[in-house]
Amino acid sequence: MNIFLKATLGIFFTALLSSPAQEATPTPNPEAGKDYQAILDAAKKVGSGEFQKQEQATPEEYREYIHLLNQIVETDTLSLNWTSTAKAFEKQASQVKQSISDFKAPDINPENGLALFDAARVDEWQAESWIEALNKIGLARADREIKLFESLKSEQLKLQTLQAIGPTASPHDAWLLKLQETRVQSILAEHSLSTNKQSWQADMDLQRTLIQLAKLNISSLEGRVTFPSSLLESRLNDVQKAGDNFTESVARVGNEINALASKNPVPGNKEVGDMLVESFENQLQLFEYYRIGLMITGQIWQSRYDLWNTSNPTSLEQISRLLEEKFKDSEATLQLISGHRAKLQDRWKKASLDFAGNKTQVQSTSTNPVDAVFQQEEAILSQWENGFSSLVQLIKLTKADLNAKQKMLGFGEKMEAAAGSLGTHFSGLWNTEIFTLNDSVFVNGVVVQRPSSVTLGMLIIALGMLVIGGLASAAFSRWLRSRLAAKFGLDATTGAILQKFTHFILLGGICLIALAVVKIPLTIFALLGGGTAIALGFGAQQLVNNLISGIILLFERPIRIGDIIEVEKFSGMVTAIGTRCCQLRRIDGVEILIPNSVILQNTVVNWTLSNRHARQDFRVGVAHGAPLNKAIRIIHDIVAAQEEVLKDRNVEVFLEDFQRDSLILSVFYWIDKTNPRTANALPGEMRLAIYEAFQAEGVLLALPQREVHLATVTPLAIQIIPPPK
Repeated sequence: MNIFLKATLGIFFTALLSSPAQEATPTPNPEAGKDYQAILDAAKKVGSGEFQKQEQATPEEYREYIHLLNQIVETDTLSLNWTSTAKAFEKQASQVKQSISDFKAPDINPENGLALFDAARVDEWQAESWIEALNKIGLARADREIKLFESLKSEQLKLQTLQAIGPTASPHDAWLLKLQETRVQSILAEHSLSTNKQSWQADMDLQRTLIQLAKLNISSLEGRVTFPSSLLESRLNDVQKAGDNFTESVARVGNEINALASKNPVPGNKEVGDMLVESFENQLQLFEYYRIGLMITGQIWQSRYDLWNTSNPTSLEQISRLLEEKFKDSEATLQLISGHRAKLQDRWKKASLDFAGNKTQVQSTSTNPVDAVFQQEEAILSQWENGFSSLVQLIKLTKADLNAKQKMLGFGEKMEAAAGSLGTHFSGLWNTEIFTLNDSVFVNGVVVQRPSSVTLGMLIIALGMLVIGGLASAAFSRWLRSRLAAKFGLDATTGAILQKFTHFILLGGICLIALAVVKIPLTIFALLGGGTAIALGFGAQQLVNNLISGIILLFERPIRIGDIIEVEKFSGMVTAIGTRCCQLRRIDGVEILIPNSVILQNTVVNWTLSNRHARQDFRVGVAHGAPLNKAIRIIHDIVAAQEEVLKDRNVEVFLEDFQRDSLILSVFYWIDKTNPRTANALPGEMRLAIYEAFQAEGVLLALPQREVHLATVTPLAIQIIPPPK
């Protein structure tokens, strides 16, 4: 092994291992005198087979050896390039510093001042972006340096192990030692390159110097630059000329598509022809993107002119909103370029392969039609990319102008701008699109899908119309019911039917108006029909059941408002018949809500279905031996005298039954069932009056009686026992 290499590596690793920071200073190449390019050429010239015989190497070891030599040669070459690059950077930095020393404010006029101002700012931004990229490169190189350092230590330990074996025992051992030395030399060369920061530092210094020059230019131009209307007119004319060229290009591509449709340049290969047609169609799509970019460019130039020539905070806020919107659109469009370019390359490659396999059937032509078409598409794509990159830069410049303008605003103007911004954000929130619906319309007999956007503001307006309209509809239906009831004498049930259906009809009209305001087409409900039917069949089954039952109750009228009914264990007066339930008021004032389906599906006792008259009865028990005729007359007179007892019906009192303790008299009389007193108060008053009349006339009420019979066959023993003392 070369003694110089051993000594140098030993000293190098001693220094590395003794350094706790593990940051080695750039180390000279230990074998700088060796010509690795010559060694590489000699190894390649010998060839793999002969080299393996000479060095006792395996094929894998030979390939690794060649790879390591290549790395050493490339690293040396790159190191030389970096050195020359560093010198070039240092020379440029020196020239820029001289420009800074000799700087004089440039002479400007209204036509070129803004261009010089923009160029200075772009130079500053580019230098700052490049410094940011250099910092990332520096961090990556530092990580790479640490990894190479660890790898270098590991390979050196392996080399020391081979050296410690002593004299080589075979030619193969000598080859392994040589291969390991080459590994160490390759890593050492790469590590030395990674620690060489001369070109990186020179580039960093150059960019910082460029920033100083750009700032100097900017400061000399600030306050002197104007944006006259003539400059705006010139920029808009440039946009117009580009638009004219765009129109001509679109017409040319259209003609090419027509020509391709009439004659396939690749006869016998329809697939290639289809790909060419697709390429032309993509070109038209790219032209459309380019047209959008031109339109946005014109808007930005107009906004920039307004920005330079206005101090209205509201106008500044409008320009800011426009810039944010267009910047997002431009960024999103630029993201399409990389994907479109990748697809273009794939289609180009496939079409070229198909065309090459079909050359025998193609007529001799001076140019390849496939390459010509796809080169044209690539040129249009590059034009689109350059145009949108310029647009993004224009938007950034305008945003910088806007920021500078906003900093010049006073406190009152800033408050005005804040108020305008708040109004703008509210307007943006109001116009936020919630969803989009497609409505099918007929245009000249053709069905056309028309998109319709629904915004948050539309929904709020529609909900407000539904709420206000619902309240107004309910109030109007109640007013109409009262007016018609007063004029035509409608009963309560008929009035309720009229009120509810008037309310429903008005609500339906209000819903249609609200849908028209929101621009929701009615055809959307045709798509929702299936889902709505399923929802009604499962989730809303009981609700629909009660709704239909309520409609049946309103029209068939088995019960009416004011009727006295009994349903299951509930009884009372019907006070309301709704679409979901009926409302009953018991005699004690408790309100009960009974679902309409329960009333319709169960047995209902309606005491007042045909009329309000109902017969009531109660019983009176008199003692055995009491004058029955007198008792019957007293009871009849008392009952018939009551005001609540109907006079057109006879009061009936008769002997019902003989019981062990009494004689039962039954009393039957007719009352108006809707009179609440007839339930408890009237029967109670009549019983009290009968009791008092019986007391006055000496008619005894029945009392429980028991007869006790004693056996008297033998005398009863009677004994008087004195009380205990």
